[in-house]
Amino acid sequence: MDVPVLEGDALAAVTHRGGHLQIIASAGSGKTEVVSQRVTRLLSDGEDPRGIVAFTFTERAAEELRQRIELRAEQAMGRGVLDRIGGLFVGTIHGYCFRLLQQHVPKYETFDVLDDNQMTAFLAREAAHLEIRQLDPQGRNRLFAPIEAFLKNVAVVENELLDAQDMPEPFASVLIDYYDTLDRYRLLTYGQQIVQAVKALEQPDVQAAVHEQLRHLIVDEYQDVNPAQERLIQLLAGPDVQVAVVGDDDQAIYQWRGSDVSNIVAFRSRYPEVQTFEITTNRRSRPQIIDVANAFAAAIPDRIDKTMNPHRQSSGADPEIVVWHAEDELAEAGWIAQMILDLHDNHEVPFQDIAVLVRSGASYPRLIEQFATFDIPVQPGGRTGLFEQPEAVVLGRTICWLAEIDWRGGYGAQGERVSETSLLESYERVYGLDRAAVNRTRRLLKEWKENVSREDRTADLVGELYGLLDELRVRHWDLDNPLIVNRLGTLARFSSLLADYESVRRRARSDPDAPGEQVGGQDRGDWYYRNLAVHITNHAWGNYEGFDGEPDFFLDAVDLTTVHRAKGLEWPVVFIPSMTRRRFPSTKTGREQNWLVPRSAFAAGRYEGSDPDECRLFYVGLTRARDWVSVSRHDRVTTQTARPSPYWEELDHLAVDVGSIRLPDIEQVSSAGDESIILSFSELASYLDCAMQYRLRNLIGFQPRLAPELGYGKAVHHVLRAVAEATKRTGAIPTEGELERILDDSFFLPSANKPAHRNLKDAARRLIRTYASDYQDDLRRIWETERPFELHLEGVTVTGRADVILDHEGGVPTALAVVDYKTSTGGDLSEHDLQLQVYADAGQREGLDVRGAYVHDLKAVERGTVDVGPAAIADAEAQVLEAADRLRKRDYMPRPGERCRACDVRTICKAAKHR
Repeated sequence: MDVPVLEGDALAAVTHRGGHLQIIASAGSGKTEVVSQRVTRLLSDGEDPRGIVAFTFTERAAEELRQRIELRAEQAMGRGVLDRIGGLFVGTIHGYCFRLLQQHVPKYETFDVLDDNQMTAFLAREAAHLEIRQLDPQGRNRLFAPIEAFLKNVAVVENELLDAQDMPEPFASVLIDYYDTLDRYRLLTYGQQIVQAVKALEQPDVQAAVHEQLRHLIVDEYQDVNPAQERLIQLLAGPDVQVAVVGDDDQAIYQWRGSDVSNIVAFRSRYPEVQTFEITTNRRSRPQIIDVANAFAAAIPDRIDKTMNPHRQSSGADPEIVVWHAEDELAEAGWIAQMILDLHDNHEVPFQDIAVLVRSGASYPRLIEQFATFDIPVQPGGRTGLFEQPEAVVLGRTICWLAEIDWRGGYGAQGERVSETSLLESYERVYGLDRAAVNRTRRLLKEWKENVSREDRTADLVGELYGLLDELRVRHWDLDNPLIVNRLGTLARFSSLLADYESVRRRARSDPDAPGEQVGGQDRGDWYYRNLAVHITNHAWGNYEGFDGEPDFFLDAVDLTTVHRAKGLEWPVVFIPSMTRRRFPSTKTGREQNWLVPRSAFAAGRYEGSDPDECRLFYVGLTRARDWVSVSRHDRVTTQTARPSPYWEELDHLAVDVGSIRLPDIEQVSSAGDESIILSFSELASYLDCAMQYRLRNLIGFQPRLAPELGYGKAVHHVLRAVAEATKRTGAIPTEGELERILDDSFFLPSANKPAHRNLKDAARRLIRTYASDYQDDLRRIWETERPFELHLEGVTVTGRADVILDHEGGVPTALAVVDYKTSTGGDLSEHDLQLQVYADAGQREGLDVRGAYVHDLKAVERGTVDVGPAAIADAEAQVLEAADRLRKRDYMPRPGERCRACDVRTICKAAKHR
């Protein structure tokens, strides 16, 4: 693949040195290419990869940018450069902040991060303690409404870096208690990752440590950063750090999340010596699409003055954007379905080259109905809610039946008491059960219900689900059929819901009355199941998204998604339907909301939205298209008149009769070829152990069962790291008392109650004491702990983190040895040879003098030597390459045997033994 030749401002942005820079990059202008070539040029200039940090808005964008950087670096400097750029950070701001906290604020090594769904379940658990019901917007003492209101306002406090002490009561008291509670449970939220990283960087010692290495900070999608993220960027922009921000104010569509478009508009006034470069040539879209998009952008107030220019030629006499309307919503969806079929069947446009972009999920039902009628495949990825899938509805109703809670399938829906008869009829219909299977399911459900109220039994929600799936004979489903895999993915998503609930309900916290001990959470009884049912019917049914699809599975299907989700993507053909006044722009836009945070303390209008925000959103939708755009609306919703969107009215001069539309021939875009496979070593090990287990867990997403000992190995590793770093810092082995203090601070098990924690801590104490006594030489030879590695082979990258690197191997000061600790190896140390060989290989390729590697069984007090000589390394590389080749071919051949006994997903696997 040839390297694109950059010219003008694009080339100048790559080569600029000696000050901050702002890159204004219009839609489709190739900003990823500019950034990747800039990073490559920095590496060519001799910059240390560890001194380069690039922020992206999403993990998907990070992966794309990382791969492009590696490709360009290899083309410029040869394949060997890949072995030396492992320290380069490309990822989200949240990911960087979490890493920074774990590196520089020791207590965060034992913290976990909650996502939005887990956060809601956690607040439901702590609602009484926090007295959160008093925040009910309507004063009705409800549970989930005040939780929603609280989280909305917490986001404002964190995004704007406001002080909880300055908030009015009772919000202030609840907020302060909330932060204290998170700390006791060793939890962080996405917002708190930023806030705490900012606080850490405001400490001179942390800021100095970060600035010692950091030289170049690149921020993609800069128009979407919020004030807290901007403060983080300011703190990272030290005197020796060059900041490059990349973005487009016309594509700022996340103000409702707190992003502030003024950051990019006024960047030059806030940072010294800023050079601005404009990359305004859109290489993606046809000229007419660009003309229409420019007209909309020009109407946005207070924007950076610019005009997007076309690169591609017009397709000919036929229009590249068509505007039309239909009688009603069903007819509109029907016309879209017919056009898609015509494009696919008569114009040879793959379904995957077509997207239907909507303002909100309100437009999904009719479209999905018509696509199903005409057998048009649709990408599954989060396009519909989890509980719009019948398999999930049956499972949700099952939980309500167990807890004797009414099932409600939507806001304002009438509650329905679930009977055993109706439940079994649903299982029979949805899962295609015969009479014998229905009887087996009846027996299992009755047994499950009898166990619900038992106080002598720990609930095991994920395990109970897997037992049910065994009776439903899910293991016989055809995994070669992508539609069946999507059904299986729905079940996996339900296991995620259960795992989220279990993880926060059973979450342990530090015991304030007994330092070094912890108190377990709720794990059994009627209320455990009742609270789950309430969580499902009041929150989960409307907030859990459907299965995203297997990331490595090719599915020729139409993308049906929202414009917000489409940001950063492109398709040859784009449909933008439902352009009515109540759909696009949203009726909620600009509506004044009730806030717990005083309106005087923040720019409330930014969160409430405005017409310019909606105009930018429509602009983003238009510029996702390469070749052809359809913009449509309907005259009626059932019998109600639907007025046209003002944006549709601005395009009225382009309106045509839908029956006269001539569909275009679409220019085929050649594929860039196979992308490199990126795996963590744990993922590689899972695949090599059993490829089917890897597929079910890592790709489809079935969750592991929760056990009290969960996190034991991680906790022991944290303690060992603290012991090693204390020894390196002081030059002395920690004393008995110091070891005990380290254990008290660092040994935490998220799911263990007090007795389990005590027992496992005693076991950890013995391991650590023995190691500190018998391997003092190790502790004095610490070169680095938690050392990240990347092994780059042809077509595959394996990432990992070694526990400890020792120096003075063989008496040579610069010679290193990799040591990996295991809390138990089952007596076979050789099973871990490949892991150490991969790390050693990566280190040697990086230029480190790695001469030794050891697997250390802490329980058995046994150390195994791993061969890292040339022949052994070559054999290890061959194993990795063979695994990558099998993964590319989607080889998920199971390896049934004794391992199946300990496999959580054995009830879903056709080949599993010892069921």
